[in-house]
Parts: sequence; structure tokens; C-alpha cells
Amino acid sequence: MLLLGACADDEDSPPSVPESMCWGAFAGSSVTPLLPDGGKADLTNDRPFDVFGAHASTYCTLRVDGDARFVAFAERRRSGKGTDWNGWARTHGTRVDAGDEAFVWEGGAGSVFLCERPDLPRGDALPKTAKYVELTLTADRAPATEESRRVLTTLIKQYADFAKRELKCANGA
Repeated sequence: MLLLGACADDEDSPPSVPESMCWGAFAGSSVTPLLPDGGKADLTNDRPFDVFGAHASTYCTLRVDGDARFVAFAERRRSGKGTDWNGWARTHGTRVDAGDEAFVWEGGAGSVFLCERPDLPRGDALPKTAKYVELTLTADRAPATEESRRVLTTLIKQYADFAKRELKCANGA
């Protein structure tokens, strides 16, 4: 009977998450307010955080009871601030200060910034124009509250600072 009570309690609160998440970009406790109640959380990173290497993108997913509930995505781009890098965010989001241009919307946030890397060999695989980075956070089933927007605003700022440092942008944080 005690075991059943413990399981029921787990379902009525956010799951336990790792102390450090997504390449070390976030403290698990900072993401918890965005999560639905659930029993089990699993974290997966698809590859190291380096969009200027062999792969132009990477992501980290936190699943709660098997469903993706928090995703941190990064990709290399050829366009940045002032372009249509995320038209949906421009239409539905609120502008925030993170990277060169950023927006927060219900259930997500995005940022784009120039990452100067004169040390990288350029060629067909990595043309000179591929020098921008887009970051996206998605919090599926996050409560539609001002607190969620504040949390997402804080997280996208942290993510942009982390990405500039991690990618060794000459113009970084």
C-alpha cells in the first residue's frame, strides 16, 4: 500500500531531473517549472554541442513519461538578425534581450546571433556565410503563465551565453 501511495505522489509532481542538463547549459531545477507532472524523466543529447563541426545542428531532449517535454535545439545558419530566421517567433513572440535577436512565446523561445570564428577552415562544407547560430527552446505542455515566460526568458539568455562560450565565438559573451 505504501508503494502505491508513493507512485501516486510521483504522478502529481514534476519528475526528478538531472542536476545539469543539455551539455551543461541548464541546471535541471531551472527547467522543472516548465514540466508537467509525471513519474520518469529521461535526458538524451544527440551529439556534442558544436554546430560548426561535422553536423550543422544538435539537440537535447528531456522526455517525461516517454513524451518530449523540453527540447534545446541549435543550428548553424546563413542569416541572422533582421532576417526571417524565425518568422513564427516574430509574429507570435515577445522580443527579449538574448543573442543578437530573440523572442519568447507560449511554450518556447528562440535566439539568433553572429558567431565569428576566423579559426575555422572554410570551404564547400562550411561556407563563409554560415556564421550565424539559431537557438530554440521548446517546452511542450508548459503552463501558459507569465511565470513560464519568465523562465523561458531566463533560459534563452543562459542558452545564448552558453552557446557563445562553448562555440568559442570571437565576439562571444
